[in-house]
Amino acid sequence: MSQTIQAPSKEDVVAAFRRRSIVEAACRVFGEKGFEHATVDAIAEAARVAKGTVYLYFRSKQAIYDEVFASSMAELERLVADRLAEAGSARAAIAGFVTARVEYFQQHPDFFRVYVAEFARHVAGPPESRGACQAAIDRQIRVLQKVMEKAVVAGDLRDVDAEAAALAVLDMSRGIVARRLLLGTKSGLDKDATFLTDLIWTGLKPARGQKK
Repeated sequence: MSQTIQAPSKEDVVAAFRRRSIVEAACRVFGEKGFEHATVDAIAEAARVAKGTVYLYFRSKQAIYDEVFASSMAELERLVADRLAEAGSARAAIAGFVTARVEYFQQHPDFFRVYVAEFARHVAGPPESRGACQAAIDRQIRVLQKVMEKAVVAGDLRDVDAEAAALAVLDMSRGIVARRLLLGTKSGLDKDATFLTDLIWTGLKPARGQKK
């Protein structure tokens, strides 16, 4: 017997829309001011709602920040996973990983500032405070690491530490985003992504005489 799926009520739709609007506004505020200087008042003003409305959906500024980071990271991870799933080779997977990250952060510069600040805050903090940020990094590299491990076994990549290689790709892609946002987009996104992919591939491809 099939079950009838109940459509969301108008109240549910409005609540979801308002919650999303608050998160998007908060991302802009956190990106501009940083966590310490951002306020719930500023977030409410950016979302064009009353401060009390914000507290209907989030119990604290930290809760809003956590939702901003988690929801944006989930979007980025889905985009990266989709690009890698479409890739037909290790090189294409690297290109997809780089391009997806550069595209996403280019389109969401406020979140990129949140992302960099969160990374720096956890690096500087005590080891016990690094759990959430470390988990986010692990999720980002795991899918690329698996692709690289298979490519090494197949001889499509030289014998490298797949985890270290995936981390290096992540770091370099973050660097190119920072440069584009800091100095402006003088070159096309595709050109930058292709250059970085070629640079990475030069270091990872098999040596002469090995399988290519």
